[in-house]
Formats: sequence, structure tokens, C-alpha cells
Amino acid sequence: MTANYRKSMPGSRYQAGIMTTFTGVLILVLLTLMMFFAMRVGVFEQRVSSSEMRQKLAFHAAESGVHHAKEFFRANSAYVASATSKLIPDTSVDKVAGEWPEWFHGWLSDDDQRWLPCAPGGAPVYSDDPTHPCRADSAVLADGDLRRDHMYFYTTDPDTPTEPDSWTVPLGTGEVLPGNTEEVDVYALLCVLDVVEDAETPVQGCVGPDDTPLGVGDGTYFLLTLAARGQADCDGSDCAAEALVTEQVSNFGAAAGGRSPKVPLTTKSSFPPSGTAEVVPNPNSGGVGVPISVWMNQNDECPADGSSIDPSSGSWATCEYHEWYGTDVMPEDYACAGNCTCEQSESISYTKANDDILGIDLVADADFPCDLFQFYFGVPRDNYEVVKGYSKIINDCSTLGPESFGIYWVTGAECRINSNTQVGSPGAPIMLISAATQTRMNGGAKLYGTLFITDVEDMSAELLSNGTNTVYGSVIVDGTLGSYQGTFQVVWNDNTSRKAGSGGGLGTVAGGWSDFPRDWVFD
Repeated sequence: MTANYRKSMPGSRYQAGIMTTFTGVLILVLLTLMMFFAMRVGVFEQRVSSSEMRQKLAFHAAESGVHHAKEFFRANSAYVASATSKLIPDTSVDKVAGEWPEWFHGWLSDDDQRWLPCAPGGAPVYSDDPTHPCRADSAVLADGDLRRDHMYFYTTDPDTPTEPDSWTVPLGTGEVLPGNTEEVDVYALLCVLDVVEDAETPVQGCVGPDDTPLGVGDGTYFLLTLAARGQADCDGSDCAAEALVTEQVSNFGAAAGGRSPKVPLTTKSSFPPSGTAEVVPNPNSGGVGVPISVWMNQNDECPADGSSIDPSSGSWATCEYHEWYGTDVMPEDYACAGNCTCEQSESISYTKANDDILGIDLVADADFPCDLFQFYFGVPRDNYEVVKGYSKIINDCSTLGPESFGIYWVTGAECRINSNTQVGSPGAPIMLISAATQTRMNGGAKLYGTLFITDVEDMSAELLSNGTNTVYGSVIVDGTLGSYQGTFQVVWNDNTSRKAGSGGGLGTVAGGWSDFPRDWVFD
């Protein structure tokens, strides 16, 4: 009986299979759960990655718009903050009566108005619209006032100031974006800077239409806030991603990093040159009522010269404005309307025949800067490529004319300004930096702005003049002051000299970039 009972009981080897089956099923369940979890994480990460990609595309579209806007305003820097009508003559096309304008106008003028005030008469135009471009500037002034209330916004149609389509800057940026599903709109704000040049804090703020500047507030200095709205993954009017970027840029000139001598003629070469010259001084350069015509190098440590002045060389004279013009009223275009000259009886300094007079307006400086290039530009002459880099580079001067403005750098054998050619204009002067071997002006040529002759590319660089030629502004000779066959005239003009030295470039303002404009939002 006992033996038969034992044979009827299941063995332990049969019970072990149950545990194996249970463990296998459990592992399969866990693997299934892990697979579903991994799939869910993967889908989530893919969605996040897609969102990040769309956001990056929107951001890059906005950045692209900002960079295109910089180039647009850089190319039009003379017009941006000017309220002058008939600013620059239009010489780019042959005129057809009634078809082409004869002048380009400043963008704050009534003839080409492209800026409207954010708060005319103190009443903000942006109060009920969070997408208005004026909201792209959120700065609060010291007295709690908003800076944007003293600024202007760009418009393509001043007659429809409330239409959002008229607020965008016409750039054509959409044509150069990498895909056809990205879009960008760029807006701009203008701050006409109020600058007191001799103050401890030169920039006093923005000058709006209802403000009175404390210093220079005529548009010579300005600041732009460029605001871009980039969108990506767009299907018609619906876009899946958006990025808002703002950046502030301000105009600067060749002399932004240095010190511009406020005298009509600065020379490290000997003075006077052989030939005939007339210089009209800055009447207050040496102090109120103290005129200075020529600032000369007499520094023995400067290898370029350090020679003594020979007043008997050539035939030259300096005289005040009213003596040279022959009238107490400055012409509107600053140009001589008749036979302007310095008569001997009215001259401050002169050499006429055997008579030599050295007046107080000639300054021979024993501490003259040996690196005149660095003194003016703020860059050592060995690093001249920095200045050349932000200039318009040309190989000769044949293309220059009254419509030329901003910073030009001439390289090569010769810069020849042809007879009866006007370079620059009173409202939009030129900074002409000539590193050519010879810079030559021919009879009847006139230049508005600053002419800087430099020998950084050719140690024999010199300035020559044939016939009667006039510079309304200033001449700086960081080379050789050559011979004049005729009368070379330099007439100091504070307006053209200041604008030539302060305009032409457009640079980023430190701390002026933001990807989160606080008050500027879109639905």
C-alpha cells in the first residue's frame, strides 16, 4: 500500500515548470511596458525636437531680418534722421520731365516722410495695440517717462498710420530666406539723439517732435531699434512657431574712436606748400573768438617732418568767413557765389610777394601727434585695415559725385577728382580717405566734408591741386602736402565737418539685443 501511494504523488520536477512559465510571462509584460514607455518618450522627444527646430527657424528668420535692416539703413544713413528736403541731388538717371525726382529728401521731411511720432502731443498711438512697433522699446527714463514717447516709428505710408501693413520696413527679406515656410517682418524705431559733445555724459536722450534739444539734435546722431518678428512652419497665414528679436544700432563715423581736430587744415607735412592757398579758419577753435586755420607738425620726435615753417614759400593767405565770402550771410549751400578770396588787407596770415605775416591762427605744435591716423580714427596706423573695413573701397575717384556720402577709402595709384565736379553735398557730406599715391583735384572741383590723405599704403602719398579747387569742411594731410598750381581753398564748415566725421557707419549698441521684448507681443 505504501509503495502505490508514493507512485501516485506528482514529482517536484513537474511543479518547477509553473514558476518558469510565470517568470517568462512577467518578463514579457515588463518588456512590453518598457517598449510602450520608450515609444512614448521617443514620440515626446521627437515633438520637442520638432518644436525646437521650428523655434530655431523662426529665430534665425528674425535674425536675418535684423541683419537685412542694418544694411538697408546703413545704405541710407544720410537720409534716416534728416529733416532736410532736397538733401542729395539725384544724378543716378537721366531726367525725364515729370517722371523722375531731381532730389532725394530726408526721411523726417514732408517730402519723403517715413517716420511718425510714437506719442504726438504726448498722446501715445500704441496704447490699444500690443503689436505696435513703438512697444518694442521698453526703456524707462530717470524721471519715469518712457523713452518710446520721444521716438518715431517707420512707416511706408504716413497717410495710414494705423495700418499694420504700413509699419514693416521694405526689405524683401522673404526672398532670401532658406525655405518657403519661414516669414519675417521687420519694424524700426528712430531716436534722434540729443548730444552735448563737451558734457560728461554726451547723450542727453531722444529728441521727439515736441522736444527742444540741449545740444546737437538735428539728426547728426541717431539710434535705431530694429524689431523683427520671425515665423516658421507657415501654411498660409497660420504659423507654428514665432520669435521676437530686437537690436539697437547707432550711427558712427570715421572719427568715432578718435579726436577730430576742429580746424580746416591739419598737416604733418611742411606748410605752406608751393603754390597758392587760402584757408578760412574755424573762428572759435582756440576758444571763443580765437580762430585757427592750420595745425602743423613741429614735433622733432615725429620722423615724418618736424621741420620749421617757411612762410615765404608760395603765395597763401588766411582770412575770416565774411572777408572770404564778401558777405555777412552764409550761402545756403555754403558755396562761393562769386569771386571769393582773401584780400591782403583783410588777411590774418599771409605771404604776398615779399610780405610775410604769421598770425595767431597758425599753430605749429611741438606736441603734434606722430601717429595722426590714430589721433583721428582711434586706430594705430599699423591696424588701418580696421578703418578700411567699414569704408566703401574704391580704386579711383571717377565715380564720386554730389550723391556720394558716408565713408570712402581710395586705394591704388591715383584719386583724381575731375574739373567742375562736386563731391558730397552740404546736407550729406563725404569722408574721403585717400591712401592713393596721388590725390589730385582739378580746376573747379569742390568737396563737401573731410578729405583725409594718408600714407599707410604708400609712403609717398601726396595731395596735389591744379586750378582753383575748394573743400568746404576740413583737410587732414597724413602724408605730403604737395604743390598747388592754382588756388587751393579750404573753408572751414562746422556742419559738414561734424557730419562727415560722425556718419556713414552703423554699429551695434552694447546691451541693445533682446529676444524677449517686454511690452511687444503678438497674439
